[in-house]
This record gives sequence, C-alpha cells and structure tokens, in this order.
Amino acid sequence: MKKALLLSILIIPFTTFGQFLKQSELSIIENGNLIKNPLTGGLNSCQLSNIDLNNDGKKDIFVFERVGDRVLCFVNNNDGVGTDFDYSQDYSKDFPDLNKWALLVDFNCDGKEDIFTYNDSYVKVYKNTSQGENLSFQTETQALISDLGPILSAIIISEVDIPSFVDVDGDQDIDVLTFKQSGGYVEYHQNQSQELYGNCDSLIFELKTDCWGEFFEGLNTYDFNNCNEDAIVEQGETRSSGAHSGSSSLALDMDGDNDMDFILGDVSFNNLNLLINGGDSQDASMVSVNQVFPIGNGSDISAEINSFPAAYYLDVNNDDVKDLVVSPNIDNNSENFESIMVFINTAQDNNPTFEFSQKNFLQDNTLDFGSGAYPTVIDYNNDGLKDLLIGNYGYFNNSNPISQLALLRNIGSQSEPNFEVVDRDFGGLSTIPLDNILNETVKGIFPALADLDNDGDIDMIVGDNNGKIHYFKNNANAGQDAVFELENVNFFNIDIGQHAAPYLYDMNDDNLFDLIIGQVDGTITYAQNMGTIDNPVFNTITEDFGGISVNNDESLYGFSTPFVFEQDNEINILIGSESGRIYHYKSVNNDLSVNFELISDNFQSIGKGKNTALLFDDFTNDGKRDLFLGMQSGGLFYFVNDSINTSLDKYGNDFLVKIYPNPSNNHLTIDTDNESQISIYSSIGQLILKEKIEGISTLDISFLAPSYYLIHIQQNGVSEWRKIIKK
Repeated sequence: MKKALLLSILIIPFTTFGQFLKQSELSIIENGNLIKNPLTGGLNSCQLSNIDLNNDGKKDIFVFERVGDRVLCFVNNNDGVGTDFDYSQDYSKDFPDLNKWALLVDFNCDGKEDIFTYNDSYVKVYKNTSQGENLSFQTETQALISDLGPILSAIIISEVDIPSFVDVDGDQDIDVLTFKQSGGYVEYHQNQSQELYGNCDSLIFELKTDCWGEFFEGLNTYDFNNCNEDAIVEQGETRSSGAHSGSSSLALDMDGDNDMDFILGDVSFNNLNLLINGGDSQDASMVSVNQVFPIGNGSDISAEINSFPAAYYLDVNNDDVKDLVVSPNIDNNSENFESIMVFINTAQDNNPTFEFSQKNFLQDNTLDFGSGAYPTVIDYNNDGLKDLLIGNYGYFNNSNPISQLALLRNIGSQSEPNFEVVDRDFGGLSTIPLDNILNETVKGIFPALADLDNDGDIDMIVGDNNGKIHYFKNNANAGQDAVFELENVNFFNIDIGQHAAPYLYDMNDDNLFDLIIGQVDGTITYAQNMGTIDNPVFNTITEDFGGISVNNDESLYGFSTPFVFEQDNEINILIGSESGRIYHYKSVNNDLSVNFELISDNFQSIGKGKNTALLFDDFTNDGKRDLFLGMQSGGLFYFVNDSINTSLDKYGNDFLVKIYPNPSNNHLTIDTDNESQISIYSSIGQLILKEKIEGISTLDISFLAPSYYLIHIQQNGVSEWRKIIKK
C-alpha cells in the first residue's frame, strides 16, 4: 500500500502503560537569532508573581497563562540587575492544577510564596511546603471563610476578577479586597490572625466593610464618597446594582503614606485607573483617579492593553524592588507578541516611580504563531529531514485575525531535530480569498498533506473555521521545493459547519487516502475516497464517525483535531480537544462500521493548554513516535518518546527475531520462530515491502538505494522496530 511521508505512517510502537513522552527542548532560529525559550506554548494573557523556585536566594517568575490555565516558570539567571530568565518545564510541572487566576503570596510569613487561586467562585489556598530545591505545595483550604456578621460564609470571587491579597491594615497578615458580586463596591475582609493569635500564619477573616475606599466603580467611571447602592449617579439616572461585570485590582502604596491605593482595570476598557487613598490604613477613602496611569507616576506612556488590563507587582530585573507588569485578563483576542508590558520601578516598593521598559516581556524570547497552532510534518525541500508546517487561527489584528501557514525548516539531523522559521506566510494564504461567497480570506487554517494525485509529491488539503475544505496541488518539479497552488475552493462542497480540522489516511486499506475531519462539536466526520489513486473523490460523508466525541463537559464544544496512525494492525486516532486533553481511540478489528474503543481521555497525561492540536511522529529516528503539541495560545510543546522496547510477545516470551547481515548489500536474512509480518519503510515513511514469513527467509533488497530503512516485525499480537542499512 502506498504511504506518503507527510502522513507519517511509520508504525511506531508505544506501550499503553506508564509515561513514555517526556517534555523536551530543541533549538529554533528566526531571522538569524536563536530563540531563547522557544517552546513555552505561547504567552498571551498572563498573571505574574515572584517565587524562589530553586532556593538560590533570587526571585524567579511564576506565570499563570489564563488561556488554557497553564503554569510557566522562569528561572532567574541574573547575577546583577537584568531580565535574563530561562523557562523551566521541570518546575512548571511541580505546581498543582490551577484555574482562571492564580497569585502567589506568602500568607504565613515563612519566606515562601503560597498559591491563592480560583476554585468554583471560592478561593483555594495551597501552602508552599518546599524544602531546598524540591518544590512542593499542599492544600491549606478549599475556600476562605469570612465572618459576615450574621453568618460565616465563603468569600465569593468571580472567575473574571483579579482580587487583591495584601496586608491592608499594616499588621503583617494577608487581607482580601474583592468586588462584590452585585455591583461596583469593594469588600474588605480583614484577616484576624494577628488579632487572635499574634502571628500571621492563619487565614481567618471578618468582613470589615462592603464599601472599602468609599467609592463605586461604574463603566470606567468612579463615584467617590458614596456607599449608598441607590445613590444618584448623574442627574435623572440611578445606579444599577446588577451583576458585577469584571475588574482587575492591585492594591499598593503609591505615595508612601502607609495606606493602600488601588489600581483597577475594567473588562470593557483598555486603560488602567489609579485611585488615590485620601484616608488611612484603617479607613480608606478614595479621593481622585488617574485614568492614564502610570503617566503621572514616572512614565511617559500609559498602560494600555487591547482589552481588560490587569496589573501585577513583582521584581522583574533582580534589583530587589518591585516593578509594574500589565497583561490582559481575557481568554481570547489578546495581542500575540506585545501583551506583557513592564514598567521598571526606579524608586522603592512603597512610593514607586515607574519608567516604561517594554511591551513584550518574556514574549520576545519565545515562539508564537498567534492564536492557535496546528502542526503537521512536511519535507518541503526533499532533504530527508522532517520539517514543520503550522497553521493557526490567526495573528491578532483587532477584530479581524489574519490566518497564515508557518514553515519551519529542519536544520538539525535525522536524530536531533532543530528548526529555523523560514516563512510565516507559506503559500501566501493570508491573501487568498478562500471564502468565495464574501470574497475574503478565512480564519482557522488547518493543513493536511498527502500525495492525492499519485505524481510522487505531496499535495495539501486546508480546512478553515467556516467548516470548508480547500485543495492545493503541489506543482513543483521533481526535486524542487514544494509549491502549493490552489486547485479547488470548497473541495467537493464539504461543509461541516465550523472548525474543519482535516487529516488524510487510508482508513479502509484500498490504497486511497480518505478524509477524517475534526469539528467544533468534538465529533469526527469521515469522507471516504471513492475515486482513484490519481483522482480523489470525496462525495460520501459519514457524520459522528466511530462514535468519537471529545466534547468538553463544561461547554457545547469539543474542537476535535485528529491524528491517525497504525498500531499493531489497528487504526488508532489521537484527538486534540478544547479542554486540552488528548483522547486516544482505537478501531475494533479495523471495522469502520462500529464505534471505536476509547483507550484514554487523557493520553499520557499531557493535556496542556486549550484547543490543542498534535503531531505524533518519529523526529529522532529511533523508531518511536515523538509529539508536538500546539494550543490556542499560539505556541508549541515538544515531547520526546523515551520508552524502551521490551521485545516480549503477548505471553511474556522473548521476541526471537534475528536479522543479518546488517549492514547489507543485496540480501537480508530474517530468522524467526513464529509467523511474522515484515514491513520495510524508507526513512521518510514510504512502505516499500510487506511480506509474511516464518523460519529463515531471505529478502532481496538489491533494488533499494543505499540508505537506512526501518523494518517493522509483527508477531503474536506484538511488534518491534529495527533499523537496517543498505550499503
């Protein structure tokens, strides 16, 4: 059966037990520069805090990426003042699962930052129990409880808000400032730890006031000296007490008078507001607002973010003084490359002076493809190395994202891949009006590749966010770099409604590539190829194929993104999803008429990010599949397969196969005690020979070009890969 390189059909075995995919790094270059931290998954809407991860006395940086609920840790490499930080996947995985928002605050005065995070409208706290370089956390409480007077109740904090956990009254324990759920007033929950026990290591709260600062926040407006919810806002207009829409907050002493001022962002606006406290630490009273903050506080530019800015206070340049960091607090539509603003504090923590530094803190050292990253493999220049072709939902352009294909050339070797970004608009798809009704470009470009016309090169199918499929023929001459040219818009009028994520694979063993298409509701559509090896025809559609669904229980969506491969003579499908988890399905005796078997709804426990898409292929030339994972935040993760083949059959006996001579000139001898199926593949995944043998058999390989090849041996329900060399 014909198998093309771009389908990655190497039948790489993997065990169903244990963790065999290990997150790893590789080198990536763009514009001649080595990207320092390329594989972070992308940085868009980030919440930043300080923490000493490795107990070296220097403050590192904890980042909670709201898009996909991801934790990223950056280790401080500065000996003096500077902003040199290395992404650390090892420390990142030591944190518990966090959701919506997460801030690090040392609540018990032990010098180690603890975690305050969202927990279904409550506040969950993890205590930092680290010892030395061994980072660890344990649950302190599932909810912060406050004495409201008549009752004790959990403090309610919206998933949209960013609250303030800060010492408001100057007694060294951590209090809580958060907006009421009913409107624009701030609740002050005072920690009673000092009052009750004379120390700061407890989390016992009392509601001191539900109108802290004596102000009301409207739509980016502020009404001072008024705590009456029914008060008149403007002539003839009463204040609404409807549900709170969303605010970010940061309490700090801006003017050195030992009370907390308040920095606020609003969900519907792009500016930060500084409210100055004219009262004191016991009785706050806001008296003025600066709506172009931090202009007026040392900076010559304001902290404008495209939507819903949130402010954080931490040391980012290793000078032991906290700086101002601003990033959007939204789940989508953030600027891709400039959404983490830094204002360096040139004064002191209390009474700071902020000077603008950069708009792309940490982002300037990572790899990002905008919103969404949909990887597939291609050898576009025919050098035998596996390159990457990456689609996306689009690069930020206000309300009209621009979708493109990025081409990354493999500049490493067969066993050590490294890449160079050579084109972020490969094929010029950002200018091609694939929407022929509106005559405009489309969003959500998702590539799939295979030789559809049997001319010896790889063609391309592209799915889009409108649910349509488009066909690009490779018109390059033999040996030339791939040249994809649009052949058919709305290929065979396939329309799955929304989010077409295609994959090409021969599902029914008829030597024709079929279409397997992921879609927005989390199911799979199957389009069988009813044409010929030279002329594909996709006019038969099967919905809800295989009973597969990766629908997110928390929403109506699934955003399935399939990757198909063969394992032990069974068709397997790995599927990325909106939830970030990877689902693993397997066919039952290759019968496409029955439901596929769900093997796992969290393959290898590597669910990271949101709206994930994956590429599962051998990039290290060791006969084992590695994995690239793309996600909504626009970046990639890379996982190396470090499994060890056991060479046992299904009964636990030794896998007895001898292959010799190796290297070989013309003939290869295979000695096996059991009936075996032998398949030989080229280094780029093309099936060359397939035979059943038993005992001692000799294969003629004189027709093969000098190179290395992979031989797949299957017997008694298990399989093994070996490498052979043709001299």
